Amino acid sequence: MKVISSKDNRLHKWLYLTFRIGTVCSLCFVSLGFILAIITKAEFTDRVVPPSQFFQRISELDPLAIITLGILILVLTPFSGVILAMVTFLIAKDKLYLGISIAVLCVLLLSLVLALV
Repeated sequence: MKVISSKDNRLHKWLYLTFRIGTVCSLCFVSLGFILAIITKAEFTDRVVPPSQFFQRISELDPLAIITLGILILVLTPFSGVILAMVTFLIAKDKLYLGISIAVLCVLLLSLVLALV
C-alpha cells in the first residue's frame, strides 16, 4: 500500500479547492442570471450570446449573458484542474502522470471543439 506524501496531499487539496470554487462560482452566476430574468421578466429571444457581444451584454446585466458566463465557468473548471495537475507533475518531474494529464487535456479540448462544431 502506497503512503500518500505531503506533495500528493497538497495536490488533492488544490484540486478540491479548484473544483469547489469553480462549481460555486458557476452556481452563483447561473442563479443570479435566473433571478435577474425573473425580476426583469426577460424573454430569451436568443439561444446563445454571440461572442462579439458577450462582454457588452454582461456589463448591461443581461440575464442570458450571466447564465452563459456561469455555464462557461462550469465548463472551464475541469480544464483548470487538469492544468493544475500538469504543473504539479511537471514540477515533480513525474513524466508518467504528466503524460496522462496531457492526454486528458487533449481529450477535453477535443470534446470542446466537437461540441462547438
